[in-house]
Amino acid sequence: MSYMGFIMRDNGPYEEGFLIILLILALVGIIWLFSPFLEALFFAMILATASYKGYQMLLPHCKQSPTAAASAMSLLVFVGVIAPVTYLLVEVSLQVGGFYSNAQAWLNAQDAESLTKLNQSVLSYLPIGESAQQSALVQLKENSQKILSFVQQATVFLLEGILGTTSSFITFIGLSVFALFFFYRDGHAIAHHLKVLSPLDNYYDRMIMNRFSSLSTVLTLSVLGIALMQGVSFALVSWLLGLPGMFIGMAIAVTSFIPVVGAALVWIPIVIYALIQGEYLTAVVIAFWGIVITGFVIDNIMRPLMINRLTQSLGVAGEGLKVANHTLITVLSTFAGLIHFGVIGLFFGPVIAAMAITIFDVYEHKNSHYLDRS
Repeated sequence: MSYMGFIMRDNGPYEEGFLIILLILALVGIIWLFSPFLEALFFAMILATASYKGYQMLLPHCKQSPTAAASAMSLLVFVGVIAPVTYLLVEVSLQVGGFYSNAQAWLNAQDAESLTKLNQSVLSYLPIGESAQQSALVQLKENSQKILSFVQQATVFLLEGILGTTSSFITFIGLSVFALFFFYRDGHAIAHHLKVLSPLDNYYDRMIMNRFSSLSTVLTLSVLGIALMQGVSFALVSWLLGLPGMFIGMAIAVTSFIPVVGAALVWIPIVIYALIQGEYLTAVVIAFWGIVITGFVIDNIMRPLMINRLTQSLGVAGEGLKVANHTLITVLSTFAGLIHFGVIGLFFGPVIAAMAITIFDVYEHKNSHYLDRS
């Protein structure tokens, strides 16, 4: 009886405030504790949300076993999405390692005189006067050792950066796949628990969750779809031209995540290298494919069509997702995510920006009778 009396008594004047303080401390503590894993957890949540329908389709084929279906779906996502990107990073690290060895040997063989001759031959192709060329050569000769030292340091920094990114990315991937399994298996229970704990009406809880689910689906599928089209098309062209199609296709696919510049980060250096080697046909074909097919047809025509089709297929859940096709917000949020989170920020930036807009929509809907719309 005394216990029931304790449960039924009115809250004290400070009990509610003290409980809110405890909740805030608990949130801060749990965020601090899991801060090394937050990026991997967020990435896994985006992937799991975007592909949750696939998990539901697998359930009947796994005898309604959530554990078996979650394991199978996690394996499919790893093989289809994560493993190719990991392969590319490892391959890039090996390529840069070989480039570094060759560059280091070449740089060690250079002296001030050879560097001056090299630059003289380069300057002769530039539209500058002879006096300006002589002045530039004098400056180059006087600072040749500093230039060589800077190039060596920059090469080492690039190699360490890529190798470091690869090792951290592999660790990140391991955590993401581990979390992905539990988001598939326990995702429905987690979402229900969040709705119970949220002080918002269930209508607004569902609005936020549906918007996040729709955003994750549209973003992930459109990005992967465009990456697949650009990567496969460039791989085929590269093979026909006698270039390493697998590596170039994977590089194009990954860089296609970056808006505006995207695949140009890969095909422009290939064009320059082909011109230097005198392979003009290869340079023209790669430039045409990069500008017309990849840059115009796939990026500017196919991408909006794919986003619109995905948005329409989501029905009611797709309402308000026009932000996913808003060029300014998409570009700024993608580059901001890249700056703050690195490569994985290409996914984080647009989702965070779009979810912030969703919160604004919830506020506007909930307080519409207070807002002055005159």
